[in-house]
Amino acid sequence: MTDLLAALRDFDALRPGDDLQTNSLEAIPPRYGDGSGMRRLSGRMRSALHAMQIERLYEHQEDAIQYALDGSNVVLQAPTASGKTLAFQLPLLETLMDNPAGHALMIYPTKALALDQREQLMKLTSSITGGRIDSWWYDGDTDPETRAALRKRPPHILITTPEMVNNTFLAHADLWDSFLSNLRWVIVDEMHEYRGYFGSNVSLLLRRFAFHLSKKGVSPQFFLCSATCANAREHAENLTGLEFVEVNAANSMRPWREFTFISPDIPDFRYWEILQLRTVNAALACLHAGKSLLVFCPTRKFAETCVGIAKREIERLREERSMELDPSVVRVFRAGLSAEERHEIQEGLKQGSAQLVFTTNALELGLDIGGLDGVILAGFPDSMMAAWQRIGRAGRSWRSDAFVLYFARNNPLDIFYASNLVTFLQKPLDDLVASASNEELVEKHVPALLFETEDLTEGEPILGTALFEAARAIQQSGGAPVRNTRYRPHQAVDLRGAGGQRFVVRDGEAEIGTLSGQQQFREAYQRAIYLHGGRRYRVNEISLTGDGGEISLSTAEPYLRTDAKLFTMLTEQDIFAGNRWSRNGSAVSTFYGKVLMTETMTAVEEINEQTGEVVDRWVPSNNAARFANAHACWVCLETESQEMADAFVTLQHLLRVGALFTIPLDSHDIGPHCDVKQQKAYLVESYPGGIGIARKALQRWQDILKAGIQVASSCSCRRGCPNCVVPPRSRDEIDKVKGIALAEELMGIAQEGQHATIESGLWKPVA
Repeated sequence: MTDLLAALRDFDALRPGDDLQTNSLEAIPPRYGDGSGMRRLSGRMRSALHAMQIERLYEHQEDAIQYALDGSNVVLQAPTASGKTLAFQLPLLETLMDNPAGHALMIYPTKALALDQREQLMKLTSSITGGRIDSWWYDGDTDPETRAALRKRPPHILITTPEMVNNTFLAHADLWDSFLSNLRWVIVDEMHEYRGYFGSNVSLLLRRFAFHLSKKGVSPQFFLCSATCANAREHAENLTGLEFVEVNAANSMRPWREFTFISPDIPDFRYWEILQLRTVNAALACLHAGKSLLVFCPTRKFAETCVGIAKREIERLREERSMELDPSVVRVFRAGLSAEERHEIQEGLKQGSAQLVFTTNALELGLDIGGLDGVILAGFPDSMMAAWQRIGRAGRSWRSDAFVLYFARNNPLDIFYASNLVTFLQKPLDDLVASASNEELVEKHVPALLFETEDLTEGEPILGTALFEAARAIQQSGGAPVRNTRYRPHQAVDLRGAGGQRFVVRDGEAEIGTLSGQQQFREAYQRAIYLHGGRRYRVNEISLTGDGGEISLSTAEPYLRTDAKLFTMLTEQDIFAGNRWSRNGSAVSTFYGKVLMTETMTAVEEINEQTGEVVDRWVPSNNAARFANAHACWVCLETESQEMADAFVTLQHLLRVGALFTIPLDSHDIGPHCDVKQQKAYLVESYPGGIGIARKALQRWQDILKAGIQVASSCSCRRGCPNCVVPPRSRDEIDKVKGIALAEELMGIAQEGQHATIESGLWKPVA
């Protein structure tokens, strides 16, 4: 630890004003199985493992293999680099060797993972004697000639993405009849990627796929796995509509890891420029010490800029300090690279020709990149789960040592973890959320479902109630999908797009992102200063279409910002579930339901941050919006208390911040709201129809408040600030002391009071 800190100071990556915390996690050696799983494998398979110098399996591998060979659907939760891939490859290959006409489908969230998986698969299949198991990719990059050949004579194993399951294996199922009719296995790796909006779409897709197969009389086994998921079985069953056996090996093995968390002392005016330089300096300090590492960056532009800075600094170090660092080992890995470039960098990390790679989340997942010495996190990722995925890229053997450097950005989540390293290390993994009952998503999937099958009898257990009933209602009213040789309703299913309206954000001709309708209204309104990737842009033009539109940007001065004054009104439309606790005349109720949100932008101010001067003020022409079918969780104090009423302004932000630490979500997935007169605080989902966040918040509202209290209490401010509970640009009167007192009062009532729950619209006591 001392050597690392000294190197960081020597390279000006660590300065006296920085807040610094260090800690470590001891190595945990793996637990090996008793050999019963190995004995279940055929002699050919054991010989193949012997050829790969694998003489025994880990305990969780043997457990998963035996459940799989017994015919169960399996979900495996195990750490990074713990052999999850081998755990599903072995039973899959055993099945295919016994059934040469059988097939398997492997589904990965990205094309890069699909490419990598085949390389790992071939290492094993090439060692099996007496019979060849072939595999190939089938994704958006597969050329037409290869696609035709694969359809005509499909290999034993196809490796694909969710988009291809929708657009090919379901939309053109007739072309894949021989493959699907003999499908024995479906593998869904990295299942933690299927959460939130994307996960809700994939849940509906996998349910359609499983139902379509069942109507053909085909029931393949499913094997799902993840390294970072607290509710593995629940999530697997939510995604597929099927029953699973869970094998959980969390914390069963890990390398020794050294953690250094830094909240850098950087002035706001040059924040991003200096953060990039400090990140690069830290990376070069590690490179100079002979370490190989990944630097995870918040945006593609951040990563690209860091590479340029690194090569400039290498030249400066050579000239000023006679320090020789090889610029050719510094690379960037991001979306948009060709398959050849990605492969070359991955091989470079294994062979040593790439030692310092600046990357986005493109290398967060389980690509085989060999053993690395460490990772640098330039900012906290979207969730705790994503943070551990990135950390798991270093120290790929339990016998190795690894380091983790973390530089916090200037936002509450980043700064809290930088100041609470022990909390980070002790925090359990996240529960994942995905919903197969989002009304708007169901509506998009129904035409595809009806195209795929005309017989919906007995489909509810797999499809789920929402999709089944929506499809049956259309069918019973005489509705039928358009069927011709070209059109497929599957084209309208955008698995990864934003919910509701979708706005494309452009800097000149380049597309730099997308926004939902709510995000556009609040952040990218007419003439707004819009922040993206650490840069400030001016919104020049908003062109509208029926389902969204385009936003044209130009570069703005770095010292300008716009603040919009919003008036928000919520109307509760439906209550799906609720709980109530009462004690000594006081009562607290929590609800999950549907609300109508109406927002009015009363004014916009443009501010010069250097002088504090308001340089302009206006009201946008499109200054009102209604967001229907929003799902929300809200907390209500039913006892009148004027002293507590004002505290609800703070309580909404305790819920907002606490949710970021308790449920895996992005900060823009939810919005807070309060009604002081009604003594209610809300968490409102940003996606119409909900994706499960509000439902999960109802279940864990006390954990959410505890997390919010911890964030607020840990901050040295007196009333609340942007580093704890005050949201950016907020004009709310925050008093964190009152908010914490209210939160503790609500939880006290819930822990000691009498409990009731809603049944058929009425409160019913809980024994």
